[in-house]
Amino acid sequence: MNSLIKEDIEIVELFLQKDENAISETAKKYAKFIFSICNGILHQRQDTEECVNTVYQKLWESVPKSKPNDLKSYIATVARRAAIDCYRTRNRTKRNVFLVSLDDYADLLVDDRSVEGEINPDDLAYFLNGFLSGLQEKERVCFVKRYYFNSSVKEIEKQTHIPRSSVYMILEKVKKELKEDLMKEGYL
Repeated sequence: MNSLIKEDIEIVELFLQKDENAISETAKKYAKFIFSICNGILHQRQDTEECVNTVYQKLWESVPKSKPNDLKSYIATVARRAAIDCYRTRNRTKRNVFLVSLDDYADLLVDDRSVEGEINPDDLAYFLNGFLSGLQEKERVCFVKRYYFNSSVKEIEKQTHIPRSSVYMILEKVKKELKEDLMKEGYL
């Protein structure tokens, strides 16, 4: 068996062919990445390990339909959604549990709109992508790691070599700018 790690395009092709090696090749290349995303949300090893298996199953089921251009980003999205689903299931009885994410802004979104005036998720996604692309690289990296991948500030500090106090300042600055821009655009 070839011990070299396959390129993403080769892994996607394995999924498309429904070759069971797709899972092992994905695990070989992305196991730590998937575990990191799931654990960043779940914070419990057993739940995280179960969720990682769910991610592989969801990838097996969804890749042929989606044929992603960027496998790593696609895996991150699948892992994040699976971990959030697991988190919600695990904490179903606890209604006031806090999950750090961009969902923090959900309660601020205008809710007195008519059906015609509801927020279009595609418009909001376009707005957020534009906002993120306008940030400096270190701001964007810190923000996405914290609010998309649910990394702790300590993990961000370790991964980016940006001092913890600076990470906190960057996150506060970017959240403030995002809130102001959301207000200007009528989302808040």
